[in-house]
Amino acid sequence: MGIKFSKQGQGKVENLSLQHHLMNYLSKKFYIRNLVSKQRRRMLVAGYDLDMSYITDHILAMSFPAERMRAMYRNPLWQVKSVLDMRHQGHYKAGKGRTGLMVCAYLVYCGMSVEDALHLYAQRRTTNNEGVSIPSQRRYVGYWAKCLSFPKGVYNGSPEVKLPIPCRRELQRIRLYDTVNTESIFFVVSELQEVPSQLYRPSMERTRSCCRQFKSGYESSNSPRYFLSFVEGENEENKSEVEPHFIVQMDTECSALYHKTCLDYNFEKPLPLTGDVRIIFYAKMFGGRLFYACFNSAFIKNSLIQLRLQDLDKVGKKGRSICGPSFCLELVFGPANAKHSFSTSSEDECPRYDSS
Repeated sequence: MGIKFSKQGQGKVENLSLQHHLMNYLSKKFYIRNLVSKQRRRMLVAGYDLDMSYITDHILAMSFPAERMRAMYRNPLWQVKSVLDMRHQGHYKAGKGRTGLMVCAYLVYCGMSVEDALHLYAQRRTTNNEGVSIPSQRRYVGYWAKCLSFPKGVYNGSPEVKLPIPCRRELQRIRLYDTVNTESIFFVVSELQEVPSQLYRPSMERTRSCCRQFKSGYESSNSPRYFLSFVEGENEENKSEVEPHFIVQMDTECSALYHKTCLDYNFEKPLPLTGDVRIIFYAKMFGGRLFYACFNSAFIKNSLIQLRLQDLDKVGKKGRSICGPSFCLELVFGPANAKHSFSTSSEDECPRYDSS
C-alpha cells in the first residue's frame, strides 16, 4: 500500500508540473489574455505579458492574479509574485473598476481633484481612456472627496478625514420618468448590513415590488408637488455655491407629467434605509436585469436623488430599449433621521464626525 501511495503522489506532482508548463506555453502563444483584458493596458516585464499598469511610480493597478487553468487568461499568480518580488519586494495592496476606485480614492487623498484622479487613472490604465466607467463607483470617489478637509496652503500635511455619521433616510417613492415599450418594471432594494466584529458587510434585501404606469388624476396623499435637484460647485474664488444640476418636473397636478409615460411606486409605509444602498431594476420579477444604482444615505441632499441613463450601472441593450430621450430615475426620501413628512430643505444632509 505504501509503495502504491508514493507512486500516486509522485504522479500528481508530475501532472501539476506538466500543467504548469502547458499553461506557460499557452499563455505565451495565444492571445487569450489580450481578449480578456479588453481595453486595459498590458505591460511586458521580466519576460511576462501581464495585465497591469503603473498609475504613478508607487501605485500599480492590475487584475486579480489566478492559479491553475484560470491562469491561462488571467495574470498567473507565480508571474505576478515574481515581478513584485523583483520590483516591489513586500508590496501588494485587481482590475479596472474596483481597483480604479481605490486608486482614485488614494489620489484624491493625495490632493488631486476627483476629475483629475479619474482622468489620470483612465489614461494610464486603459487604451480607450474609460478607466472607472461604472457611474456608482465614480459617485463613491466623489463621496470620499467630500469627507476630506485639506489644510490651507501647499504641502501642509495630510487631509483631515471626516466620515459621515450613519444616517437613516426613508424612501417614499420610486419613479421612472419617460419610459417606453413597457408598462411595468420590477425592482429590488437592498442595503449592506453591519456584522459585529467583521469588516465585511453582506447585502440584505429590504423589499421588492413593481413600478406601474402613472395614472392620470392619481395623487398620493404624501406626494410632494415637485422637487429640484442641485449640486455643489466652486466659483472662481473657491467659495462653495449651489447651482442647478437638472430639473424634472414631478408636479402630480401638472399636465406636463402626462406627456411622458411614468412608472411609479409609492411606499404605503416609508422604507428606512441606512448606509450603502443598491436598487436593481428588472424586466421581470425574476431575471432580466435592466440596470441598477448604488448610493449612500448620508450623502442625499434635498431629499431627492435623480439619475439619468448615463448615471446608472450596467445598462445593456434591454435597459436602453425601455428608456425614452428624457428618461430619469427619481428617488424621493423623507428628511434625515425623521419619521414623518417631507423636506425640500438643502440643510437635511447628515452630520459628520472626525475619524481620528
